[in-house]
Amino acid sequence: MSWLSAVVLGILQGATEFLPISSSGHLAIVSQWCNWEMPIAFVVIAHFGTLLAVIAYYRHDFADMLRSLFVWSASEPSQQAQLTAGRQLVGLLIVGTIPAALAGFFFEQQIEELFCSLQAVGIALVITGLILLAVNWLAGRKEQRQTTVLDALLIGTAQMLALVPGISRSGTTIAAGLARGFHRQWAPRFAFLLSAPVILGGTVFEAVKLAQSPISLQQLGTYLLGGLVAAISGYFSVHLVVKAVRTGNLIFFSVYCILIGIITAVIG
Repeated sequence: MSWLSAVVLGILQGATEFLPISSSGHLAIVSQWCNWEMPIAFVVIAHFGTLLAVIAYYRHDFADMLRSLFVWSASEPSQQAQLTAGRQLVGLLIVGTIPAALAGFFFEQQIEELFCSLQAVGIALVITGLILLAVNWLAGRKEQRQTTVLDALLIGTAQMLALVPGISRSGTTIAAGLARGFHRQWAPRFAFLLSAPVILGGTVFEAVKLAQSPISLQQLGTYLLGGLVAAISGYFSVHLVVKAVRTGNLIFFSVYCILIGIITAVIG
């Protein structure tokens, strides 16, 4: 892998991981059209970069969740409420992660085969665009404290569907949140927090495979560069999507997905 391809694919991975346009779909398209290979080591490091991006952006949420697991009581009512909210969020994320974890475990081979079909990727991108179009004007009032286990399970099921390359994880989870009546700020926040356990799980899963493949220092430097740009582009992408959901501008991503999906499905 060259430095150029590592930078391009790193930016693409970081941006499309959180933009509702499907990172897996775009990586499949670019890697096949440009004939660029994506070694497992690069995939692991790039995904770790995107994980750092979401942790950095929602660092206060992750700090609250971590604190709630180790501190069980507080003297101030406001601090106790914060601990309770942190534990609730941990529980919601656990429930929401279960569907994707089960699907990834049982259907790994079938999912990998879909990466080889650009026609399938194109069709999935069109579906993503239509989903975004359908929910663009929805605006509920439900915040974290009103979120139920059923909400988390349904949004987690939407995330499970995003294992198909071309179906956007952020797009489907944000859409599911809006459909469940989530506030425009809470929907993307929960969607991105929910992405962290799945990205972490996928990174660890691929890292196990990596343990059997030696990497030279030169290769490692190239992959780390890709991971760095993935983290940077991912951070700014989260900000962009949060703003787009809040202002009702998902339609731009919708149009893009439909157009690029049609082109990909036609020319393959």
